[in-house]
Amino acid sequence: MKTKSFAQVIAGLALALQATAVFAAPITFSINQTFSQGGVADLPETVVGIGGAGNFAVDPGASGQFFDFKRPGGGTFSTINTQISGYYFLRSYASGDVIGTGNFGNHVSPVDDWDTILVNGATAGVWGSSHSGFLGFETASNNFGWIAYDFTKSGALSIIHFLDGAYNNVAGESIVAGNAVPEPASLALLGLGLAGFGFSRRKKA
Repeated sequence: MKTKSFAQVIAGLALALQATAVFAAPITFSINQTFSQGGVADLPETVVGIGGAGNFAVDPGASGQFFDFKRPGGGTFSTINTQISGYYFLRSYASGDVIGTGNFGNHVSPVDDWDTILVNGATAGVWGSSHSGFLGFETASNNFGWIAYDFTKSGALSIIHFLDGAYNNVAGESIVAGNAVPEPASLALLGLGLAGFGFSRRKKA
């Protein structure tokens, strides 16, 4: 009888560990950096850290025409298919949008490929006016994440303020823009594993 109870405890532990292993929990990070373009002095290329998801580079050039973005060292931004001279526009997600393999579009930015927001010339999507949203990204390890931003445009002057973000700790798992808590299905799976462990302990007693 003792052997059976011990086996039940081991089985419960295994179930709990299995649930924990697939527990998709977004990992958050803070940025709180602002960049301006148009009507201001040239700013150098700046590398911005995004926690364990690596970093990205932003370059507000001297022309007053654009912000440029890239993911040095690996990973991609989510872009729309519209391009100008090989530069693609970053895609803006709304709160609640799913960011994952199925909605990155036909083009994603490869390593060290500059993608752009043109702010004083031609623009695409929402970048011609002030708004808030989320940038979607994927790491070199296939983890999806988001970066929250506020974008304001007044004449030639455009300002983008990066707030915070999150990325999923499970490779290939989609993430919801603006959501930094585990998905309900993952919580249920973890609860099931813990319940199995508790049941095994009661049986042993």
